[in-house]
Amino acid sequence: MDIDAFSQFYIEEVMLDRIMESSSHRNENNRIFEITDPTSTMKIRSVFERILATSALLITVLLITQCTTSDPEPTTTSMASAVKVSPTFIPTAAPTPTSTPSPTATPLATPTAIPPTSTVTPPDDLQRGGTLRFAIPEGAPHSDPHLTASSSLASWGAGLAYSRLFKFDTVDGNSTVVCDLCDMWEQTEPLTFKILLRDDITWQKLPPLNGRPLTAQDVIYSLNRQATADYANSPLLSNITEFTAVGEREILIRLNSPDAEVLEKLADSHSRIVAKDAVGLNGDLRRGPTIGSGPWIANEVHADNTILIANTDYYNDQLPYLDGIHIQVIPSESVRVAGMRSKVIDLAQASPDSIADARERFEDIHYWGVENPATGVEIALNTNRSPMDKQGVREAMMLTLQPNPIHGDPGNDTVSRVFGGTYVQSSLGLPLLNNDRRRIISDFENRFNDQDAANALLATVSLKPTDNVIIKVGEFGQEYIDQANELATRIESVGIRVEVERVSTRLFGDEVWIAGDYDIMIGAPPPISSTTAYLFAVHHSDGPWNTTGYSNSEIDRLIETQAREYDSAKRDDMLLEIQQLILAGSHRFIVKTRTTHWMLWDYVSGFTPHTPRGDTDFLTRVWLSTDE
Repeated sequence: MDIDAFSQFYIEEVMLDRIMESSSHRNENNRIFEITDPTSTMKIRSVFERILATSALLITVLLITQCTTSDPEPTTTSMASAVKVSPTFIPTAAPTPTSTPSPTATPLATPTAIPPTSTVTPPDDLQRGGTLRFAIPEGAPHSDPHLTASSSLASWGAGLAYSRLFKFDTVDGNSTVVCDLCDMWEQTEPLTFKILLRDDITWQKLPPLNGRPLTAQDVIYSLNRQATADYANSPLLSNITEFTAVGEREILIRLNSPDAEVLEKLADSHSRIVAKDAVGLNGDLRRGPTIGSGPWIANEVHADNTILIANTDYYNDQLPYLDGIHIQVIPSESVRVAGMRSKVIDLAQASPDSIADARERFEDIHYWGVENPATGVEIALNTNRSPMDKQGVREAMMLTLQPNPIHGDPGNDTVSRVFGGTYVQSSLGLPLLNNDRRRIISDFENRFNDQDAANALLATVSLKPTDNVIIKVGEFGQEYIDQANELATRIESVGIRVEVERVSTRLFGDEVWIAGDYDIMIGAPPPISSTTAYLFAVHHSDGPWNTTGYSNSEIDRLIETQAREYDSAKRDDMLLEIQQLILAGSHRFIVKTRTTHWMLWDYVSGFTPHTPRGDTDFLTRVWLSTDE
C-alpha cells in the first residue's frame, strides 16, 4: 500500500470551503462581515455534520485506490447522489464546543502585487546540455493532468510540459509562491484577485497549437475545465466562484470566501494549463497530445518511460540547463539500484539500506533524503476513554516513547550528503508549505524518552484496577506493527495493561479514521494535503476526523483565523501557536515521519528535491558536470 499516494487526493478542499463559508456572511457589496452571534459555533457544527458523508466517501475512495492504479472516467453525477453512506460510517460524537470569539484577519495580502519569479544566476561552472536519466517506482495511469491526481504525471512525467499560473520558488530552501505564466498579480478586494499574464508566452510548436501566443482565454478555459465537477483536481479550485478574461492578458478570479491558500492551489502541480485545441482532438488528453507552454516538451510518452526535451522557445531563455530528461518507470528497487551501479541511470529512488550498500562500493554515489512531516507512523490517544482522558496519563505515555533516529541531517542543504549524525523524526502531521520545524522540534525533544518523568506523572494520577488499553494498529507495514509492540511494552512498564489488535487497512479506515473506535491507534495519518483543511478536519473541535475527542476553544479560534489570514508572517506565527497547543494536549503526533530517498552520481548537480505541493521546477536547474 502506497501511503504517499493518499496525499494526492484533494476532496478535502471541498470540506474546507464549506466550513469557511459558514464563518462569514457577504452583503450586496461583497464585503465580509464576521459572525459575532453566540450561535456561530453551532453553525460550524452543522456544516461538519453535512460533510460527514463526504468524509466517509473519501475514505472509501482512498481504500479502493490501494487495489488499482487507474483513474475512473470523469462523470457529472454528484458524489452525494452516487453513494449512500452506511450508518456504520458515522463517527463518535465530538464534544460540544464552547463558543469562541470571532477571529479577525488581515483582509489583503501585503504586498498586493509581486514581480515574476526571482532571477537565478547560473553557476560559474555550469555545463549546459546532456540528458538526465532517472528512475521512479511508479508511473502515471494516463496523460491528462486534470483527470488524475497522480504525482507521477504532474511532478515526474509528461505533465512537466505544462505551465501554471503560479509556481513555487524553492531556490533559498523555502517555498514562496511566484509567477509562472503571470507577470504580476494584485488582490484588489478580499475576494478578488487580478492577474496580468506575461506577453511573451507561446504554446509549443506542435500541431494544432503550432507556437501561437497563449491568451487569457486559454487560461480561463483550462481553469474551468479543471474545476469541472468530479474531475480529479477540481476540489483545488472549489472556493473560486468565477474566472473572467479581460482582454488578451488580464484575468479576474473571485472567491466564495477568504482563502489564505488560494495562490498555493493555483501553484499546485496539478493546476496545469492545457489548450482547448489539444483537448478537442480526442475529447480529453488521456492519450495526448501533450502540448504545453512549459520548459519541457514531451517528445515520447509511454507507460514505462517518458522523454522530455528542452523547450527552446520557453520564456526564460536561461532554462532548462539540460537538453532533456529521460524518466524511466522501474517498480523493482533492485533493478533501479543495478541501473545506478552500471551508470545506465544517473539518479533513482531507493531505500537507505540500498544506498548504503551501493556507497560501500561506489564512493561517488551520494544521496538526498526528503522528509515529509505529514506522513509516517502516527499515534493518537482517545481522550474520551479512560485512562487517556487524564492529561497526566497521556503525557506519561509520550514520555515512555523513544523515537528512532535516522541517519543523515535533513537540514543539510548540499547535494553531496553523506550518512552520519542523528535527527529525531517526529511531527504533528501538519502538511506545512514551509517545513521550518526548528521552531517546534525542541518542544518534542522534551516530551519523549524520560521514564523517570513518566513514573512521576503517573504517581499523581489515580489509575483504576480496570484501566487497560487496546492499541489498534493498521497493517500499513511492518514498521507500524513494530511501533505498536514497542509502545505496548513501554506502557506496560509503567503499570498499565495493554493489548495489541492488528486490523486491515480497510477496517482501519472504517473503525479509526471514520468511527474513532479505539483507545490508542497507530497507523497512517489522514490523507489531507492542505494545512487549513487538515486543521479543520483533524484538530477543530467539530472536525469530522477529530477522533481523539480533544477540544480546545483557542485552537478553534486560531484555526478559523489563519484560514483567512493573507499576511504570511502573521499566519506562520498562528500556525506555530496552534502546533504548540496541540502538542500540549498530548493526544496526537507522528512518532516517525516518512522520508523519500534519492541516490545520485556525483556528476549530477543542482538536484534539490524540495517539492511543495508536488512542484518539481527545480529540474530546470539540474545539470551534469561531466559528459558521462
